Amino acid sequence: MTNPSPTLVLIGGSGLIGRHLAAFFRQDGWRVLIVSRDPNRAREDLGGQYEYVASLNHLYADMPIDLVVNLAGASIGEGKWTPQRKHALLDSRLQPTRALGEWLQQRTPDKRPKLVVQASAVGYYGNGRADGWPHCTESAPPQTVFPSQLCQQWEAAAKEAAQAAGVPLVICRFGVVLARDGGILPQLLKPVAWCVGNIGSGEQPLAWIHIDDVAHGIRFLYRLQPERRRAVYNFTASQLSTQADFARAAASALRRPLLLGIPAALMRGIMGEQADLVLEGQFVVPQALLADGYHFRFPELPQALADLLNVQ
Repeated sequence: MTNPSPTLVLIGGSGLIGRHLAAFFRQDGWRVLIVSRDPNRAREDLGGQYEYVASLNHLYADMPIDLVVNLAGASIGEGKWTPQRKHALLDSRLQPTRALGEWLQQRTPDKRPKLVVQASAVGYYGNGRADGWPHCTESAPPQTVFPSQLCQQWEAAAKEAAQAAGVPLVICRFGVVLARDGGILPQLLKPVAWCVGNIGSGEQPLAWIHIDDVAHGIRFLYRLQPERRRAVYNFTASQLSTQADFARAAASALRRPLLLGIPAALMRGIMGEQADLVLEGQFVVPQALLADGYHFRFPELPQALADLLNVQ
């Protein structure tokens, strides 16, 4: 008798990371269920190779589930950060996470997942300081700026949900996820295509990760012995990079000269508080992944961009 396929439940599975995780785990032999507010639209977008439900409560109570990945949350890069938008960003994260907690407690202990992976972001670490850009491992403290507060509340809700149900939880703080089929990469490449190099000083950190390392990294954590798993993992490439490093690597891949720069004051005038997304940041070190033995497929920017842009 063959063992049944392991089961992955993706909450917020129609976004960039969710699409890649669904395809990756399906190819790896997993059964993939996607929780979407609009299952029919999700099926049209992603295809019939997955199963779709509108709510966790629509999953059978006796269905064995191995892994849950919670990615639900509106994009922080879309729309000005008005008070209403900030509330919507927080609500889009907290509501699904609290619903996850209620669902976990409703299931009998033997039918609860072996692991819950909760998405977060390196925005948790906030902005640089007057004395420079610190190197942040998973133990670095948060700040009071909005992206950090957003991550703190999201992570706290996930911890509360998992602890109440007695389910193992790991939090993945994602850097900028680079993928060829969406996300922020087209926006990052656009200035380079116009021969624009540095944004601001160019010295600000760019904590990034290739989408393949997101998928392989999450599978790595699932396979890791439970007693070895840590509470938090930074999902960023092992090579520390700046915005100027990205511009140079992208210019080389696109074969474009870098002739101009964009002053920080202009960015702040256009974007307001949101300019911090491109002008601020931290050097984020994936200390926990490296210590646990994960080997990055794309540790360096030139290698990652060559793959994503199909440079021979």
